[in-house]
Amino acid sequence: MVKYIQKLLNVLRMELVVVWISVAIAVVLGELDVIPNGVVMPQSSDEFKLNTVVIVLTIIGIPAAIRLFMLNTTKGLRRMNNEEALRSYHVWSIVRMGILCFAAVFSVVVYYLATSVSGMLCALVALCATLYCWPSSEKISSYLEGVNKE
Repeated sequence: MVKYIQKLLNVLRMELVVVWISVAIAVVLGELDVIPNGVVMPQSSDEFKLNTVVIVLTIIGIPAAIRLFMLNTTKGLRRMNNEEALRSYHVWSIVRMGILCFAAVFSVVVYYLATSVSGMLCALVALCATLYCWPSSEKISSYLEGVNKE
């Protein structure tokens, strides 16, 4: 079982690094003008709409991603063996990272389109939330203990 936990831990860490790299790629694309800079006029209704979407996505997306993960990795543990529990943990970790990655990359894109600081701040908040999701063997072991207790 320790071998499976270590394998899952390595995969989860690699997926988290991929999220960070994808945000870095979005920043590089913005700096190279592949993502057009300043297309949206400052203080326009389009800028307001984009900033509102980014802020709402960040405010709702981060807690929703964390809560979805917690809900779906704690309910239904009674009917899972350790292998199924690890698979479920991995799937919901991917969902959580996908939501956080989307929020961060979309925020970076809006930052370059509108040249508004709120996009980059929301991207930084989403990246900080990924640090909360850094996998550890203790987290996975305590999760499996919950599976075995049920």
